[in-house]
Amino acid sequence: MLRVKIKKQLDKSLLDLNFETDDEILGLIGASGSGKSMTLKCIAGIEKPDEGIIMLNDRALFDSENNINLKPQERRIGYLFQSYALFPQMTVRKNILVSVNKTYDKVEKRKKVDEIIDLLGLNGLEDKFPSEISGGQQQRVAFARIVVNEPEFLLLDEPFSALDAFLRWNIAKELKGMIKSLGKKAIFVTHNINEVYYLCNNAIALSEGKEIEKNSVKELIDNPKTEIVKKMVEYSDFGRSEIDKL
Repeated sequence: MLRVKIKKQLDKSLLDLNFETDDEILGLIGASGSGKSMTLKCIAGIEKPDEGIIMLNDRALFDSENNINLKPQERRIGYLFQSYALFPQMTVRKNILVSVNKTYDKVEKRKKVDEIIDLLGLNGLEDKFPSEISGGQQQRVAFARIVVNEPEFLLLDEPFSALDAFLRWNIAKELKGMIKSLGKKAIFVTHNINEVYYLCNNAIALSEGKEIEKNSVKELIDNPKTEIVKKMVEYSDFGRSEIDKL
């Protein structure tokens, strides 16, 4: 269970959220500047809220009243950015290896890398460079880097935003399968209602740092209560009947 109750002043608005989730993947949806990515950064420890509390299961990651603010590496949170941020000069194996927790010795590090390569079907790609593998394979490498240290929770920050429609849905299908096979919980951030429709059962819609709707994805699409969500549904770029076939 992840619980988030935070406030943080943004450039043009106040991020003020209070929610909890035990979903396999909770959707967080909104336009640019709505506070989606900042929420993830606060959970990950990259940004510090002005006040509030962030709890993961029975651990306080942040608690302003009790002066708790764990470092990112102490939070056991895996963060997949919009850009996969792979090192172009490093092979697949080395890209994963550099992310392994420094507390492991050399033998343990190699063992963990071998295990995650096998688990995510990256066998045969170990010595290739990012430029030599497909977009879907690059995402698997990026995903391997965040799960190799066995995080308790995953944050997915618009991982499909730079992809064309065909590649987006193929990679979304892979990502959904990887999360399910690992038994992880996640928050998925996007501005695309159809991505939430495919990946999530429930979602929170944000605008100017505030929650404007929270419901099942089906209800958000079938019965949106705000003009902002209505427009997200109206201007979807891919038929949901096609998504159902994936």
